[in-house]
Amino acid sequence: QRQQAIQLREALTNLGPAFVKGGQQIAIRPDLIPPSMLKELQKLCDSVRPIPDEVAMEVLRNELGMKHQQQVDDIFEDLHLVASASLGQVYKARIRKTNELVAIKVQRPGMEKAFSLDLFLLQMWGDFMDAFTSVFTKQVPFHSKFFDAFSQGSYSELDYENEAQNQIYFQRELANRHSKVKVPDVYGEYSARRVLTTEWIEGVKLADTSNETIRKLIPIGVELFLTQLLDMGRFHCDPHPGNLLVTDDGVLCLIDYGLCAEVEASEREAMTKAIVHLLYRDFDALIHIDTKELGFLPHDFDTEELKPILTKVLTGGLLQSGSDLKKRKRKLMEISNELNEIFFRYPFQVPGFFALVTRGLGLLEGIALVGDPDFDIFMASAPYATKRAVSILGRHQVGYGRKISRVLTSQTPATSSI
Repeated sequence: QRQQAIQLREALTNLGPAFVKGGQQIAIRPDLIPPSMLKELQKLCDSVRPIPDEVAMEVLRNELGMKHQQQVDDIFEDLHLVASASLGQVYKARIRKTNELVAIKVQRPGMEKAFSLDLFLLQMWGDFMDAFTSVFTKQVPFHSKFFDAFSQGSYSELDYENEAQNQIYFQRELANRHSKVKVPDVYGEYSARRVLTTEWIEGVKLADTSNETIRKLIPIGVELFLTQLLDMGRFHCDPHPGNLLVTDDGVLCLIDYGLCAEVEASEREAMTKAIVHLLYRDFDALIHIDTKELGFLPHDFDTEELKPILTKVLTGGLLQSGSDLKKRKRKLMEISNELNEIFFRYPFQVPGFFALVTRGLGLLEGIALVGDPDFDIFMASAPYATKRAVSILGRHQVGYGRKISRVLTSQTPATSSI
């Protein structure tokens, strides 16, 4: 099994950066893949085969307008490689002038061409699936839109100037909201389109800490994601194990702001209501209203026929948790089969931005499951989602009486008793 895991990791690495991203997506899902494969695929987050230092230094010099390596050495000392991922590699160094430690991310040469080829192949497959489903099913074609959203996000990752602006934005907005999450400083004078220099964070990956630390910090991570998604309207789509660190003093730190997405105000409100309806098992509202407001179904579609089918899917496994991972895998397979059948029979479509939302939530839930097999992403979302819904809509419009009051006055994540 370990040999198969190594072969899979090497195959994904050789296929290209877009496929490495796919490997990162499942590299933190103990409920989906066995431990041996989990450990091997996690190397895709920060242990991809590096390019030679001299090649990376040439990129750095070209981007920062330097002709000779001596100019780099005059600014940085003790510059050495510490991590290598799908798009670039990270060096740790010290700025001679200020004695500050920094992380310097240098992009691999040829990434635009490699990514374009990967995404072209994925787009061709998406177009084929759309053509197939439009002929043989009632499903509204959505695969191309799905890959369009992924492609736009992926290309923005290649622009480190865009990433720097994202990072500065998140640092400011989270500070304004008194967030407990650390966002590293950006050194703009030492950054360019393919080089990004930021504050060095001394810490370890959240997924590598103790179960107790994961259980303590994951609620902060969940609230962070929901704050971005439901309040700020711009969210970090890539919280994989290499991007969530715990500092020496126990603070959660989020790094790597290349893959971010925007959510319109109307979509944020619709998602807030849908999450609350899901949490409180208000399947009538979820099926008849939210599926249309979020764009999953046409507004003129009669959802009455769908109600018993979707209610069965939701109550039969989607909202269940538990530490029996084999049982969870079986449930997920059953749900996947049932959802596939529903998607073929009815005019469902998946909004483009939803691809990045589910990616972010899936990565976050995967890290949580490493430390707590009983973790439930829906219940962990309850306090913030409920408070956000009340702040947008008002307590009376949200409803649910005493259940709402209990969550609003609680300082801990809600449980299934809701």
